[in-house]
Amino acid sequence: MTAESLNNELNNLERRIKLIISEQVKLKNEVEMYQNENHQLREKIGQKEHELNNFQNKFKLNQIADNAIESANSDELKELLNNYINEIDKCILHLSEA
Repeated sequence: MTAESLNNELNNLERRIKLIISEQVKLKNEVEMYQNENHQLREKIGQKEHELNNFQNKFKLNQIADNAIESANSDELKELLNNYINEIDKCILHLSEA
């Protein structure tokens, strides 16, 4: 091989290496972006699960209240239970902020 052909091969290799490095940087950035997105989505899932649990608890309390209302003075009991539910919601909110 001549010096010129070796020089051409070297230049081709350098160009390919630069392309590979460029592609590697691009892929690394994509991986980081997807990891961040994954983390954010997992946090959203956790929040939604927490909200779902709160709604399920409210639903259970409402069912209890509805059953109790049928057998007691409905207006007083309904107001009392609504007050309890509001207080529980405040406590849950306070705990979630802590």
